[in-house]
Amino acid sequence: MKISKLYLFIASLFAALVFGGCTAYEQAVVANALTGNAAYSDPYYYDGYNYGANRDSSYRSGVSDGCSSKRGTWRKNTYQYTHNYSYRNGWNAGYNQCQNNYNNSSYQNGYSDGCWSRRYPGTRKNTYQYNHNYSYRSGWNTGYSQCH
Repeated sequence: MKISKLYLFIASLFAALVFGGCTAYEQAVVANALTGNAAYSDPYYYDGYNYGANRDSSYRSGVSDGCSSKRGTWRKNTYQYTHNYSYRNGWNAGYNQCQNNYNNSSYQNGYSDGCWSRRYPGTRKNTYQYNHNYSYRSGWNTGYSQCH
């Protein structure tokens, strides 16, 4: 009798752990918190906008695809969008936040600096924006190539 109660207890504990588990994202956050890895506590920036902290790779991929889709290059992993909550939220956030380049002030500033750099001696470039902001970099490159 005691052995069957012990087996029942172990089976119940196992079932609780297996069927009541965390998502992969939650497991990664807990594992990184326990090991002291701060990778999941860093804020995620894309195109100069802070999408918040603790963003996994699916969310980041969704933001990138959604932003590209908003700008005219349609990218959407429909399987991930349908089955992956994190990707779907990232895609929607990227699509809603990103703007068409021509209406984007970062793009306009980059275009102006690139054009100025082409016309006059010396380079006018916000290096941080160029390295971290897709809109600014795209505008700078377009301005530099189109202005004479």
